[in-house]
Amino acid sequence: MLKMTKDVYGANLVTHSSKFHADDVFATAFLSTIVDNPIVCRVNSVPSDLSDDVIVYDIGFGKYDHHMKEFDMRHDSGVKYASFGLLFREFGMRYLEMIDKEYAPMAFAMIEHDLVEGIDAIDNGEFPEINANYTYKSLDAIIGDFNVCWDEETDNDIYFKQAVDIALMIFSAVVRKTFAKAKAKKYVDEAISKSANHIMYLERYLPFKEFILLSDDPKAQDILFVITPSERGGYNIHTVPKDRNTHLTRCDFPEEWGGLSNVELQKVSGVKSATFCHKSLFLAACQDLDDAYTMAQKAIANHQL
Repeated sequence: MLKMTKDVYGANLVTHSSKFHADDVFATAFLSTIVDNPIVCRVNSVPSDLSDDVIVYDIGFGKYDHHMKEFDMRHDSGVKYASFGLLFREFGMRYLEMIDKEYAPMAFAMIEHDLVEGIDAIDNGEFPEINANYTYKSLDAIIGDFNVCWDEETDNDIYFKQAVDIALMIFSAVVRKTFAKAKAKKYVDEAISKSANHIMYLERYLPFKEFILLSDDPKAQDILFVITPSERGGYNIHTVPKDRNTHLTRCDFPEEWGGLSNVELQKVSGVKSATFCHKSLFLAACQDLDDAYTMAQKAIANHQL
């Protein structure tokens, strides 16, 4: 369990004091999974006589800091490394291999893309543009809300520890989900190879979208709908997004189906066991497997008009 200390010489992890961000919080959470008896000290400056065994990050202009004029940048995305990314780059694979060596390389790439890179980008001032008529609370903003308020006298280390505990829960959940996704790839690849007439079928629900979009199989580019059993009984018919960064789909369900269910949907669609079509047209459901194929085929025909 992570501990906090005010004695820098009694710590094995050292980061900056004052206001904290997702970068140093997630870096600390990650380090707490790989360091024995992790003890953190948050300081204004780093003593020059610290033991070499102490990991210093996000301060001090050392190996795991990113505030220098010269900085490391990812060659593929161009996103600058922050402290979380620098630490995950060095220790992430070792940590993941302890969980499952076979799937560790794939899990590393996914976690880097889905979690680490975004935290690094925002900490380096690379903010995404969100065109919406509402406020979107980012992970960085949520972590930032743990900081001490202006009208409090509370030691911010207390809130830092709370934020790290939350970050550790999030990081652990991401790791668990990512390994499950990595293990699903071979089954999705098999389903892609068996797909026909723009429809793919999975015998159970698996995370499939990313594998379809990144697949080298030419058949993957033609898949418009994916049918899976539903946890509620019957079958779900899923749309496929155009790419990883959009909710736009390759093919929507007919607009007149949107928001309808059961008898109303059955009348409009002509599908006997149809039970639901989402108002945003990205998901539909029915009780019978043959009817699920029929719903997908009708949507494809409507799209091709």
